[in-house]
Order: sequence, then structure tokens, then C-alpha cells
Amino acid sequence: MSAIEMTGNPRHDQLISLIAERGYMNIEELAQLLDVSTQTVRRDIRKLSEQGLITRHHGGAGRVSSVMNVAFEQRELSLTREKQLMAEAVADFLPERCTVFITIGTTVEAVARALVYRNDLRIITNSLRVADILYKNPDLEVMVPGGTLRPHNGGIVGPNTVSFVEGFRADYLITSIGAIDNDGTLLEFDVNEATVARTMMSHARQTLLIADHTKFSASAAVAVNNVRSVHAFFTDITPPEGFEQLLLEERIEMFRVDAG
Repeated sequence: MSAIEMTGNPRHDQLISLIAERGYMNIEELAQLLDVSTQTVRRDIRKLSEQGLITRHHGGAGRVSSVMNVAFEQRELSLTREKQLMAEAVADFLPERCTVFITIGTTVEAVARALVYRNDLRIITNSLRVADILYKNPDLEVMVPGGTLRPHNGGIVGPNTVSFVEGFRADYLITSIGAIDNDGTLLEFDVNEATVARTMMSHARQTLLIADHTKFSASAAVAVNNVRSVHAFFTDITPPEGFEQLLLEERIEMFRVDAG
């Protein structure tokens, strides 16, 4: 679907098209091009960001992602076996009776399915989809923050989400990532999701990173952290040589699954 016909509101569609073309625009530029007041632009940005169509920034707005992070439904169907095996490895790694942050995405949803029969965990997640998998087990404590719900992936983001996360000190963070740069930089597509993931990382004693081989060739724009801050790395193939060397230098344990 083109941005021209995305919302049914011509001004909103034009705003989305401008941001898609330029990547980021400030409120004053948008007001001038759309021939409306800055107050109107702020309202439009708020509404469209709540719908997950753009990303709201201080003083402007930007794209939701480099490529909208591939359609969520498409990613659900990709590398299913690899995700299941990595998820099982993460579940085996987790000790009894611990508190765990879990972020957003199809990979960590696979982990949630692998954890559903545990009875000794406290889960804090900003993914409604993860919570929906786990809450049915009465022996698990599942907590979700307040915030803005993203319709395309069930993620919860925003200042209230960050404040909620900051109130905890988890034993582990389980997270995937949008892309991994050659120098070990961990990247996400959406600035709001990246902010929550970064906060969880800084409030977790250990970070468990799960990333299949496609993350090494993906392109994303928002830096979350560096792999140097990770404690264990779960993947489906031997990573690129430079990245593997970085893991060795930093003494980061790597678990590689074999999907056959």
C-alpha cells in the first residue's frame, strides 16, 4: 500500500510521505509544507505515532524504521526452526527463581513459548504478545508496563514504559535485535523500542542476546548498545570472523544451534 492511500486522510498521508522521503522533518518544516499550524502538526504526529506509522521525536518526526523492519507477519514465518532451537537454548540457560526482562519481537516470542511451562519466574515485558503467551500459566508472575501500544507488533513504548522498567533490577534481559554492525554495535529500527531495550539492558545484571544470521546483513539506524555489554550470545550459524573474535576478546559465551 502506498503512503498516498495509507490513512484515508490526505494531510496525514502527505505527512507520512514527506517523512518516508526525507527520513526526519521538524515541526516547522512540516507546518509550512502542509500549510497548517504547528499545533495541528503536533496533533497529527501524536496520532500517527500512536498508530505506529511514524516515530515521534522531540521537535519533529521520523520514519518508524529503515524498512519498517520487514512485515511482522512475514518475520513470524521466517526461520521458525532456528528460532525454536535458540529459544530452547535460552530457556535451558535460565536458572530457577529469577526475574527476567523480555523485549519485543518474534524471536523473543519463541523464547516465551519455551518458558511457558516454568513455574519459578517473574517476567517483566513490554510485549503484549509475550505476555499473552505467558500469563495463562498461574505459576508465573507476568508484569507489563503502561505506555503506548504499537499496533504492528504489540509492543508497549513511551516514557511511562521506561519509568516502569527503571523501577526494577532484573537478573536477566532476554532480547533480540534489529541488526548487528561489524564493530558489535547493536541496532534497532525504532527509536522508542530502542529506548526501552537500552533501559532494560542497563537495569539487568546479565543480557542474553538472540540473533539469527540475517541480523548481520540487516540495516537499522538506532544504536541500542554494543555486544560488549552482552553476557551470552545465541545464534544459528557461526558469526562473521570479526564479530566472533570480539566475542572471544570480551569472553562472551556463544551458543550456536544446529537446525539441520
